[in-house]
Amino acid sequence: MKVIRNAVLLGLCLLAVGCSALRGDSSLPAEADGAPWVIATWNVEHLAYPATAGCKPRDSEELSALRAYASSLNADIVGLQEVASTEAINLIFPEDEWQLYLSGRPDSEPYECRRTGFTSTQQKVAYAVRKGIEVKDVRTLADFGLDEPGLRHGLELVVDSPLGEVHVLNVHMKSGCFVDNYSRADSEACEMFARQAPVLDRWIEERERLGTPYIALGDFNHRLSAPYNHLTRQLTTNSDGSDSTLVNTTAHLIGCHPWYPAPIDHIFVGGDVAEGVQKVGDVVPFDDMEVEAMLSDHCAMTLTLSR
Repeated sequence: MKVIRNAVLLGLCLLAVGCSALRGDSSLPAEADGAPWVIATWNVEHLAYPATAGCKPRDSEELSALRAYASSLNADIVGLQEVASTEAINLIFPEDEWQLYLSGRPDSEPYECRRTGFTSTQQKVAYAVRKGIEVKDVRTLADFGLDEPGLRHGLELVVDSPLGEVHVLNVHMKSGCFVDNYSRADSEACEMFARQAPVLDRWIEERERLGTPYIALGDFNHRLSAPYNHLTRQLTTNSDGSDSTLVNTTAHLIGCHPWYPAPIDHIFVGGDVAEGVQKVGDVVPFDDMEVEAMLSDHCAMTLTLSR
């Protein structure tokens, strides 16, 4: 399977690099103006520490393959889902190269994993940000959790850029509501999704109101590529009647999993449009795309920005 490329619209200028963040400093030189930047989202499927724990245990060979794949993304910011801890992230994104940020969601009760019968570890959202990029703030958004045990919280970074502050939101929304209109479904999963959807919409509306560049990425557990999807229409319609700048940069991509081609991982962007910036969205397959051999049940999606 080859990497799928599509040109996309984007309301974001190139990110700037700084020198410090909430976790560690970097002496790496700033990138030259105009150098490509890559933003990625990747559900790594139950990444735990130690790696042999949890629903998807990994041996040393699999960890090595995960590290190689992570490196191959050539990403500057990676939004991660289904990670148990910063120690787990450090297994594939070493802290001497990356700034690691984990959602502050309290731990939930473990459960018995499907198929394997193992005991689960935590599923949280996180970021790996290359050292040299200035992260000005990190916020856990508990509203996405709905005060329900096990639901993931959102995680927002505020990153410095030539356009000012860029807000980057990482979400992993409720699974099981794979319908075109969640508001017309009566399943428990869709009921919870229907409570999360306004939280996401409010975050985007606030960024639109402020007119600041923003990115919303992650595992939405919803097929948002279709323009007729109910949530897609909500997110791309501003409540005050103004034109929305929101664009799903991954809308034309096809998911890599052989059984589930409709993607549920997305990268949305919005804010002031930056002229002269090229945008390319990719799906990055694994070397071995046999289902049982896949490193995760999600491939990473990336967005490359360049002048």
